[in-house]
Amino acid sequence: MVLPFVILKEHSSYILIVVRKLYKEGMFMLFCLKKVMYLVLLFMISVTTVYGEMRDVASPSIVINLPSRMLELYSGNTLIKEYPVVVGKPSTPTPLGNFNIINKEINPIWIPPGHDYIVLSGPDNPLGYRWIGFLNLYGIHGTNAPWLIGQAVSNGCVRLQEENVEELFEVVKYGTPVRVTYDRIKVRVDSQGQATVGVYPDIYDRKTVTLAEVNDKLAEFGLKGLASETLLIQIIEEAADKQVPFAKLHNIKVNETLLTERAVTVDSNIYVPVWAIAVAFNSNIIWDEKTQMVWNGKRVARGVVKGDIIYINEGSIAKLFGGQQVFKHIENLLEINTLSVTVNSKPIGKDIEVIAGVLAVPALVLSDYLGKKVTYDAVNNVLVMQGKKVPVTLIDNQPYIQITKINEYFEADVFWDEQKHSIEITYPGQ
Repeated sequence: MVLPFVILKEHSSYILIVVRKLYKEGMFMLFCLKKVMYLVLLFMISVTTVYGEMRDVASPSIVINLPSRMLELYSGNTLIKEYPVVVGKPSTPTPLGNFNIINKEINPIWIPPGHDYIVLSGPDNPLGYRWIGFLNLYGIHGTNAPWLIGQAVSNGCVRLQEENVEELFEVVKYGTPVRVTYDRIKVRVDSQGQATVGVYPDIYDRKTVTLAEVNDKLAEFGLKGLASETLLIQIIEEAADKQVPFAKLHNIKVNETLLTERAVTVDSNIYVPVWAIAVAFNSNIIWDEKTQMVWNGKRVARGVVKGDIIYINEGSIAKLFGGQQVFKHIENLLEINTLSVTVNSKPIGKDIEVIAGVLAVPALVLSDYLGKKVTYDAVNNVLVMQGKKVPVTLIDNQPYIQITKINEYFEADVFWDEQKHSIEITYPGQ
């Protein structure tokens, strides 16, 4: 590998000076030399490992966005890494368009514009130690002025920190696509689902940004309506040169099936796309736009429209569809499962509710399947079996009993199978 050799070449004089000094002072020992060489070898291995991992990027491509002064490295359509860069100043702008890597060079020489002499590779060379050309006289290279990174001050080339360009050099190949853009609006969703939007300075005085354009960009990512108009106007006016978080997306899995639609957290509230959940549950729902309510038979929950998507609050899922849900923070996953009830292995339905954190089943349905005679006073919500009052909770005009009380009042054993998401009731009398 070339890079470790170059690094050693740059620092070999320093190592030699140290060794000579130790020798003159009578402190030089073979042990010291071994230690020095061990540290150098360890450094070489660590550098080789890091660059080896980056070199494995499949189908690399580069996007350089001028207003944000960032170079983005992609593997296919996946963003791998971002690098801050220097771009051309207004009088010598970096050219826009689609290009390809046409040449690569280690330790390039530099010919100052308007002069007939050359500057060899070294600390006085503004190209740094790597050159990646994408157009005649234009390229991506290192720099001997790292304090300028993030500004628009070059003659048109794109400068990176030296360690960054050396890393990039190992990844890209001849023919790697390079696209130079002028997008003042950037929308990002990172690997953790964090959604951000940024408006960047108009460094070449080429375009203004409107609220409609920001909303259109958000719509491309399916995020329209998730950021408040007040926040977006503030971002546009400030052009703060950074990404601003406004929502977090979460994957949804229903009955072990991962949905393409995602839940979203806005202002600490988790919202779920109601139509996607209804399709997954095979439920027919009705949206009442006037009252902003979602109906599923007799079940109802308040909805909210964000962009062109109808959401319900996470807490309304069980209310509208039943089932059980759990949010797995490490996986960034909202898991929703249909629950089923069996009596002596015979399915009796999936109508399950949660009462005070405990699963509950329809008491009248359960009594029928168990062959228990009960009387129910619907007006007063009183269920009586063998002269004994059974504690029930009325939901949608139907009495429910918590599964923790079934054994006491119905003399049946209850087993909760978490893997199958089922309540199994066994009754020896049948």
